[in-house]
Order: sequence, then structure tokens, then C-alpha cells
Amino acid sequence: MFTYLVIIIALALVFDYINGFHDAANSIATIVSTKVLTPFQAVVWAAMFNFVAYFIFKDHGVANTIAKTVKEEFIDLNVIFSGVVAAILWNLFTWWRGIPSSSSHTLIGGFAGAAIAHSQTLASINSPVILKIAAFIFLAPLIGMVVAFIFSIWFLNSFRKEIKFKLFSIAIILGVFAFWYFILETDPALLKTHFESYFLKIVFYSKNFKYILLGLILIVMAIFSLFLSGLNAYRANKWFKKIQFLSSAIFSIGHGGNDAQKVMGIIMARFNCLRPKYLSFGPHGFLGAAGVLCGNSIGNHEWRMENCKDHGYKDYQGYAF
Repeated sequence: MFTYLVIIIALALVFDYINGFHDAANSIATIVSTKVLTPFQAVVWAAMFNFVAYFIFKDHGVANTIAKTVKEEFIDLNVIFSGVVAAILWNLFTWWRGIPSSSSHTLIGGFAGAAIAHSQTLASINSPVILKIAAFIFLAPLIGMVVAFIFSIWFLNSFRKEIKFKLFSIAIILGVFAFWYFILETDPALLKTHFESYFLKIVFYSKNFKYILLGLILIVMAIFSLFLSGLNAYRANKWFKKIQFLSSAIFSIGHGGNDAQKVMGIIMARFNCLRPKYLSFGPHGFLGAAGVLCGNSIGNHEWRMENCKDHGYKDYQGYAF
């Protein structure tokens, strides 16, 4: 049993390594397409911030969600083994063919499919969780398109010298601070982090950090938009490219904090049931190992997915949201 568990953990980490170079293009496609960095520089940049994410995201929300896709009584090592192997094979196929696909949904689908085959009943899966995850296969591209459209209109209008557009940017900044005031958790009893400073506890508390990161993005964009009307096209494009360092870094941090937990969720789903006395690696060990592999694999990825994402574009300029 223990040997089988070790094999599954090894396969799960192999999946995470494959996931890294499969998803690498997500982090670097825009910053390479706009010629801000060379491909090699871009993968080093993305790999570094994917690894940094391990030290920032200390909650296990993604892992918990994935672990709950299959009901605990239907989980055994055969189910996990089958699900991980299926996910590895599909990831390799889509990477080889240059097809941008979701490794998260692949892993969840393999896990759920293996559970259904093993139990021979749909009752083995947690349908509400599965449906919520599946919904974002369709919603995520639409949400991204709408948000990018709004941001593009905002920045295009910021080139005008009319005061109403500057007031809009100032309102965005004030709105972020108001949002932080009402939404951030400041109760010392609830701020469970490994930092001693009260300020750092507030900032890096898992729920707070997500809102702070989102707010900082909006503040940087709003401040930059205030000065756009005073820039010519050349200088504006130069500043847009510089800001891409920030957007790519934040995207990589989010990717690392999300994807490193997928494997941990699958492993811990069964590990919590077995609890062998001689295996004290624990969730942080799995998450750390996954973070190392995710970052390392991004640094070693090839360009199949990158080429697919870049295909069809002729002129690369500006700041990619």
C-alpha cells in the first residue's frame, strides 16, 4: 500500500511538471509577442514568480475544492492512479499537438471519471462542485474578453485630455481603498499567517492578499492612465511594455498559487484516509514540491503552446491585459 502511494505521488509530481511546460505559454505569450522579453528571458521570469507563489499562498482553497470533487468513501488508490495517468496522457497529447487546454479540468475530469468507473454510479462525484468547475470552462474566456474590452476602452479614452476621464481614474483609486477598508480582515485573532508583523499579517492573510493584489493592479493602471494624455504614441507604447513586467509577474504568481495546489488536492484526498505514521511530509511539503516542479518545468518548456497562441498576429504593440 505504501509503495503504491509513493508511486502515485511520483506520478502526480510528474503531472505537475508536465503541467508547468504545458501552461508556460499562458504566462509568457503576451510579453514575448510584444517583444518586451526574449523567449528565454520570459520563461525565467515566469518560472521565478511561479515558485514565489508558494511563499505567498498559504491557504489550500484550490486543493480543498479538487479533493471534494469525488466523495471520500469512493476514493482509493486505484481511482487516483487512473485519474492522474489519464491527465498525464491528455496533457502530453495536447502539448504535442499545440492545443491550449486546461490542465485543471483535465485532472478533475480524470479523477471524477475514474471514480465513476470504479463505483459504477454517478453518486460517487460531488455534482455541485463539478458543475461549478465545468461552468468556468465557458465563463472564463467570456469574463476575460469582457474585462479586457472594458480596460481597453478605459485606456483608449485616457489619451484624451478631458477631465472626466481623469476623474474616472481617480474614482477607481478611491474605490479600491474603500473596498479594502470594508472587505479586508483585520482581526488579529483571525489573521493566521507565519508573519509576526501585524501589517504583514493583514497583507499576506490568504483572503486579504487576493483582494490586495487585485486592488494594486487597478491602482497601478489608474495612476498610469492619468498620465497617458501627456504622452505621445512612442512614449506611451514604451511605458505599456514596461508595465507588462508587472502583469506577467502577477499572472505567474496567480498561476503558481493555483496550479501547485491541484496535485496536492488529489494526493491529500487519499492521504488523509491512509495517514501512514511514517509519512510526515504533509500538505506544505506536497505544495512546496509541486511549486518547485511547476517553476522548474516552466523554465524548461518548449514552444509548441507558445506558437499556437501567437499564430495569426502580425503586429505586436502595447500592453497586454
